[in-house]
Amino acid sequence: MTRRRLRTLRTAGGALAISVLAIAGVAPTAQAAAGGDYDWWYDTYQVQAAHDAGITGSGVKIAVIDAQIDPGQPIFEGRNLTVSDTQLCKSRTESVSETATEPSIHGTTMAALLIGNGTGASGIRGIAPDADVTFYGYGTLDLRDEDYCRPNTDDDVSKFGYAVKKAVDEGAKIITTSVQMRAYENDAPAIAYALARGATIVVGTPNADTPVDSGTDVASFNGVVAATAIDREGAVQTDGAGELFVVPKTDVVAAGINLPTVGIDGDWNASRAATGSSYAAPVVAGMLALAAQKYPDATGDQLVHSLIATTNATQHEPARTEDGYGYGAAWLPTLLSVDPTTFPDESPLMSKPVGAPTQEQIDTAKTDGFVPVTVPRSADQYEDAAPPSSGFDIASLVIWAVIGIGILLVVAAVVIVLIVITRRRKAGKGNTP
Repeated sequence: MTRRRLRTLRTAGGALAISVLAIAGVAPTAQAAAGGDYDWWYDTYQVQAAHDAGITGSGVKIAVIDAQIDPGQPIFEGRNLTVSDTQLCKSRTESVSETATEPSIHGTTMAALLIGNGTGASGIRGIAPDADVTFYGYGTLDLRDEDYCRPNTDDDVSKFGYAVKKAVDEGAKIITTSVQMRAYENDAPAIAYALARGATIVVGTPNADTPVDSGTDVASFNGVVAATAIDREGAVQTDGAGELFVVPKTDVVAAGINLPTVGIDGDWNASRAATGSSYAAPVVAGMLALAAQKYPDATGDQLVHSLIATTNATQHEPARTEDGYGYGAAWLPTLLSVDPTTFPDESPLMSKPVGAPTQEQIDTAKTDGFVPVTVPRSADQYEDAAPPSSGFDIASLVIWAVIGIGILLVVAAVVIVLIVITRRRKAGKGNTP
């Protein structure tokens, strides 16, 4: 992907949102080969050993929320991939594209990291090859028109909140997205709904070329796992000046530097090395899917507890830092060795910058389901407290008409009396000597 920022759009509630495809290209002409340097993450996390033990994500539903995808690519042959027919935007946008463009390459690569079969130039072997993946696409992400993607719902949520709600309704256990968006507070009920239903949400954090001063992003919601990219030595990204790029909101770090893409611009049959927290999100989501298969009774919150308590290849009491590593490096072998049901069934990530959803919202969602925020119209807000301030009111008109007629009658009577008195006085003066 090119290192560029996409344009802005307005959410349903009028707040600005920034959408960024979080892959930064580092070697545009590099060709990735299966088993080569670009496969380092697969070996580091001992993914093959998990698969050999029968832990492949079978029976686990994963939702990928992204831009576009080409489901017909050979890398998905033999895999369980569905493209949702949900239209996320009011204006029709296509989530499927057979042309290799930035949005379609991005979404295709994210899905391949989960269920790729290793074919093609990228050679990507998915971390959870037997999982059931459903793709939810925003479309081309051409944001020159701020009305590009207004959510196709009457609920006051952003396109991200709407996609999360649909994914939960359709049975997703794990939800992952690598499209950066500014957090819209009214999405909190959708997040609460997902947590209440036992789903886990994983979001890639901003990259070094993503404007960090653009506002709080969706990784800042309570209960959401924020994943940041590291290289094979465990180092986070560096910025343009060569300094470490620290994202304090990070919860865990995972592979995301020098990994392959499925396709390059205009050519599905090529690949290149790239960098971004986009990669880290599906890698972590895949780990959670494997744990969900092995421990089917675990809730989403328990899986997250286990994730942060098994980082850096050890089981330990979770300790969070602000140095960009959060609770540490997600580690598949250790994660699979610990039964998540031994942890509390409550989110350990309830102190995020947005401060929502609250525990009360989550508890409400457990009993009442999805309860969207309602914003009353100004005309309705004071309906019971005061009469309408405008409009045709026949009763008021009649009252004022009666008052006006009464005043006219009084004035007329006074005028008549004055005339009579004046005439009498004039007559009296004429008879006087």
